[in-house]
Amino acid sequence: MDIIILIFIGLIGLSFGSFMNVLIVRVPKDLSIVKPSSYCPQCMEDLTWKDNIPLLSYILLKGRCRYCGKRIPLMYPVTELITGLLFIMVYLKFGLELDFFKYIIFVFLVLTVSFTDIYTSTDEFDTGMIPTVYIALGILSGLIFAFIEGYLSYYLAGIAAGYLVLFFPAYFYSKIRKKEGMGEGDFMFFGMIGAFLGLGSIPAILTMAAFFGIVSGILVIIFTKDKNYPIPFAPMLGAAAIIYMFFEELLNSYKWSSLFIN
Repeated sequence: MDIIILIFIGLIGLSFGSFMNVLIVRVPKDLSIVKPSSYCPQCMEDLTWKDNIPLLSYILLKGRCRYCGKRIPLMYPVTELITGLLFIMVYLKFGLELDFFKYIIFVFLVLTVSFTDIYTSTDEFDTGMIPTVYIALGILSGLIFAFIEGYLSYYLAGIAAGYLVLFFPAYFYSKIRKKEGMGEGDFMFFGMIGAFLGLGSIPAILTMAAFFGIVSGILVIIFTKDKNYPIPFAPMLGAAAIIYMFFEELLNSYKWSSLFIN
């Protein structure tokens, strides 16, 4: 019976990942997520249901469009696969309890924000973008669960701490260097994370995200030779938040404040 549930949840995750791809590509361009129906972005041919089966269609088509033969962006199957796997992992961690529904919503929103920020950091856009609608939905959803759990003030504090812990350094950086170091979308995204994970999650997530950012920065410099190449920070926050979600007990056993004091 557990295998059937795992397969079912995995399929739901793949479907959510497929929908996520639509959001990632269309929302930043202010396009409808309903019309037109799915089409190849290269030859503009409408896709049939056979071409839209999450992950399976990519495999059967060998990664190429049925009509023009050009490669399907790897982003599509990767997004679907990651979402499907994470949905299964959330079920294995939390079971079919209230936390399961809370955290699949959280995972979906975190991945959507992270992948959108990556997608809009390409040459087609001026800079990475985090649509405010995702943040608003995330904060609202997080607070609904906080109210149900009876710890509203703790999660409200998480929103404030997540926002402010990035806002102040970025503010002073912009005043000193006369240029923006981090966008407001990152502040709001961290606030949204606080709405789901609470005040106590902020130090651990910030530490991990900073580490991921440093490693990414080093790798970018090595491979691009560009010290000023913009690196989106939302994916770092998103990865750290998901890791924290799964390993909260372990991570909270460390005194994260000791990394900043003494």
